[in-house]
Amino acid sequence: EKCYSKSRTFSVKYIVSGEVNMEKSESLHAVKGKSEKIVFAVFFVIFFLYALSLLYPMVWMFFSSLKKSLEYEAGDPFALPKYWKFENYLTSFRTLKVGETGYFGMIWNSLWINVLSIAEGVFVSAAVCYVVAKISFPGRKVVYSVIILQMMLPIYGSMAPALLLSKNLNIYDTPLQVIISSLAVGGSKFLILQAFFKGIPWEYAEAAYMDGASHWQVFVKIMFPQALAPMMTFAITDFIGGWNDYMTSLIWLPSFPTLATGLYKYEAAMIRSINYPVYFCGVIISAIPVLTVFICFRDTFMSSLSMGGLKG
Repeated sequence: EKCYSKSRTFSVKYIVSGEVNMEKSESLHAVKGKSEKIVFAVFFVIFFLYALSLLYPMVWMFFSSLKKSLEYEAGDPFALPKYWKFENYLTSFRTLKVGETGYFGMIWNSLWINVLSIAEGVFVSAAVCYVVAKISFPGRKVVYSVIILQMMLPIYGSMAPALLLSKNLNIYDTPLQVIISSLAVGGSKFLILQAFFKGIPWEYAEAAYMDGASHWQVFVKIMFPQALAPMMTFAITDFIGGWNDYMTSLIWLPSFPTLATGLYKYEAAMIRSINYPVYFCGVIISAIPVLTVFICFRDTFMSSLSMGGLKG
């Protein structure tokens, strides 16, 4: 009976202490939940204000593009347009041009230059990174060191000899300039893809080699598909950067002005008598392809780079 009473007393104390601990944990969880909500609310307000600071210039530019030139210059810059001039967008198609290249010609140049350079650049970078990461050959460390070394050179220090070489090879201001310059490998693209291929298990390739696959088949059918996520991310970021790049066409392809180059030249040439509403129309139209690409591929762009597979 004494043992039973002691065990019963111990069990009651244990149950009571357990209930107290549960109450303490629930109270701590409630406090933690409140603190998390407060932190979340603070960060939400901060990022909301940051998003407004990014959207406000675009909204202001859109309303400014619908004003008359005199109203924009002399009126209140933050007021809504008195007369909504949607014909400014048609005027921008006729006004914004470089030499004989009109607005649609500049759009076409922006498209083919970006698509060709991105497709070739991403594929060549993937092939080089795969070879450096997975294939053992004499001089592999030398190739890796040379690529890293050229990343340290300042771009303006190497531009003069590259420009002279391009003219001596008779590829300056031709589509061959885009094709050959896209063969360059380096930058963060090389570092990330090389590390990505290095992390892919080699058992995939060994299984393919046992079935009679060649090096090219292993790369195209096994390794390349597994690296689609980072390559798609690079392709999207390269397209956004290339679409807004005006220096490449200005220096290397003056006969093929892109849309960004045309807007830059228009602003530089009409600095004293520029029609800013028409110029804003051109800027807004030029931003539509970039926004379209980002909206269509936002999941790929925002998702983390991951890989996986089964073996056996």
